Amino acid sequence: MNEIIAEAEEWVEDAVGEVEHALRPRAGGKIDTARRMAEAHSDKDLPVAQTDTLIKGKPVAVDSLLPENGGAITVTLSAANPVLPLLPRDTTRRSAILLAVDNDVYLSTLPGAATAAAATGGASAQGVFYLPKGVGVPWLSAAPLWAAATTTATPSRISVATAYKGG
Repeated sequence: MNEIIAEAEEWVEDAVGEVEHALRPRAGGKIDTARRMAEAHSDKDLPVAQTDTLIKGKPVAVDSLLPENGGAITVTLSAANPVLPLLPRDTTRRSAILLAVDNDVYLSTLPGAATAAAATGGASAQGVFYLPKGVGVPWLSAAPLWAAATTTATPSRISVATAYKGG
């Protein structure tokens, strides 16, 4: 039985050798050229952080995502001020975190939509985002943002933490 297995292994080795010989790329052929080009343009020796962004096939430096500056505010909506701006338009802002503290609120990039939602108690909630209290929401935009109260029976605080690119 061992002799049959040994003979079968020899046949397999011979067959593999013949296939490798038949399919071996010719020097200067398409496969050989493609392999050489891939080796020449390989970035395996570069650190991973420098290969994250490619421009025209070449790695470029990537700036750190850690912001240099930040800020925090709390905006309070009330019966006297049911709609207030949370964030102005700012191209240096990387992100913000919004948290409704006391009551649910509406958020909108359009002051008119926020005013309509506050005036109708949400019946006209087109173009607004409903933010439940206690849920932190990231804002990854340079666009302005307005807040509108869902109720004016009690004040509605909204905490805003922002991160900026820096000067």
